[in-house]
Amino acid sequence: MNILIYKKQTKFTFIFLLLISLLFVFSFNALAKVEVYFSLYDDPESIIIENIDNAKESINIAMYTFTDREIAQAILRAKDRGVDIKIYLDHSQVTAEYSKSRYFVKNGIEVRISSNSYIMHNKFAVIDNKIVITGSYNWTASAGERNDENLLVIDDKNVIEKYQTQFNNLWNNKYSIEKYQELISKANIEEFSPILESTTESTNSSGNKIININAASLEELDCLWGVGKKIAQNIIDYRETHGGFKAPEDIKLVDGIDDKKWNKWKEEGWVIKIN
Repeated sequence: MNILIYKKQTKFTFIFLLLISLLFVFSFNALAKVEVYFSLYDDPESIIIENIDNAKESINIAMYTFTDREIAQAILRAKDRGVDIKIYLDHSQVTAEYSKSRYFVKNGIEVRISSNSYIMHNKFAVIDNKIVITGSYNWTASAGERNDENLLVIDDKNVIEKYQTQFNNLWNNKYSIEKYQELISKANIEEFSPILESTTESTNSSGNKIININAASLEELDCLWGVGKKIAQNIIDYRETHGGFKAPEDIKLVDGIDDKKWNKWKEEGWVIKIN
């Protein structure tokens, strides 16, 4: 009799634990959220700008066509906050009349051009590794004002990971140096020589990039990863207030500079000098 009671209790315990486990899995999945917006009805442009304005660390964009001025300005604001931005575009964006590709490179934002000789038709962005924005919606005025398009905002961890992996693949393995050089030429980038000087001429024999934080201009400081114009100005204000930096690591005392940025500069081959 005791054995039967024990078996019965064990069965109920197993069922109870199974139900709790299923409830936990369901609750966890329920935390993942997908928001859906339609152009001409829901103003997807404002949703994109809102998420860009809320970005804290990184924005990775793969976009077939990018001509939207307001979204481009939001990206520049994010850069000035120190957000790391990478934009990957279809080759048509090098010469397209209203493309923002030239605006981006002129403002020191990293851009790469697809090496696909057909079409790079992706339309997505990964923000802070926390959300994905995707859908049929190109980041253009036509998409928001004339076309019937859809936009999805997804915060599912697995989906985000897949999109980020694909972005890394495109960014690292499928870009055209020739198309990028053409883009630089189309943008008349020679007018922005301070940016070029800090990334090409300030190089030592070992290939490292050198920047003197006690003498660098705002434009030169702006070339460092995670440093927009606002943080670059913080660096200049700090060195003027304190009579210059006494050691390279002292730059981490500046508001907006942390170990993450310092380590990233080292990974990219920057040599931080004070004289």
